[in-house]
Amino acid sequence: MAVADVLAFYGQERAPQLAHPELVGFHVEHLLRHFGDMVCSEIDGSSCRAYVRRRMGGEDGRRAVTQGTARRELETLQSALGFAFKEKKLVLPVFVTLPDKAPPRERWLERSEAARLLAAALGIVPIASDVISREPVKWGRMFRPTYHVARFILIALYTGTRHEAILALRWGVNSSGGWFDLDRGIMYRRGQGQKQTSKRRPPVPIPENLAPHVRRWRKLTVNGPVEYHGRLIKKERKAFDRATDLAGLGDDVTPHILRHTCATWMLQRGVPIWEVAGFLGASEKVIRDTYGHHSPKHLEAAKRRFNGQSLGQRN
Repeated sequence: MAVADVLAFYGQERAPQLAHPELVGFHVEHLLRHFGDMVCSEIDGSSCRAYVRRRMGGEDGRRAVTQGTARRELETLQSALGFAFKEKKLVLPVFVTLPDKAPPRERWLERSEAARLLAAALGIVPIASDVISREPVKWGRMFRPTYHVARFILIALYTGTRHEAILALRWGVNSSGGWFDLDRGIMYRRGQGQKQTSKRRPPVPIPENLAPHVRRWRKLTVNGPVEYHGRLIKKERKAFDRATDLAGLGDDVTPHILRHTCATWMLQRGVPIWEVAGFLGASEKVIRDTYGHHSPKHLEAAKRRFNGQSLGQRN
């Protein structure tokens, strides 16, 4: 059976039942460029490793991606092959060789970096930074503002909501994405009736510093806060990259870094790990393993023991 047929079957029969069927389409587009002329029996470790090299090297004429992105695309191929075998389209199972998982990202933004990024989205570029000198920033040349990026940045920094969930936010109750309930002060991250996935999206109170912005955006937009010319966008990439370039930040600053930043700032302020986990919709283990070292209480018990104190003894 041709790999192209397996991917088409998966896209028609299985993808519509998934939480994010659009991601399958994005992945299939790249998978077909490499595996489209193959039959399933030709998939082996060599072809999978060649795919990773191709995607990470930008050999297909497109932007190079990280190993993690290539892995997620191969996971879609793995799911498609598994689904075809389960549905008896394949006689034997076909195994996909995946690259190692990337270690958790530890990159997060200092407050001065976040200010520069937000200013760049608004078209204001600093000509002097306070990152090292801590002197007042001198703002320089003006560029065309991208207000939808600025709104995206503020929502991500204040709520730690995932990229795709922010882009799907509406102003009213709907079944395809979350919404802001301004009367009750709650932000719903999932649409009404949407399935709960492993990436939990619990409703959260709208932070006090964000609420005035949200009320103002409600008067300026039609469908949702992150829209461009009245239309919600599917992916915050080109305009966000432009803002990072204007702000003088590196390629490692992606939309997901804003979620890391929100978690880090909360822990640095002494917010308990369990509360951060509930607010972000993550497990306490993930918060502890990924961000726990940012907490002022990190390894406090070990420190007391080193100083000869018992666990119940306090200064």
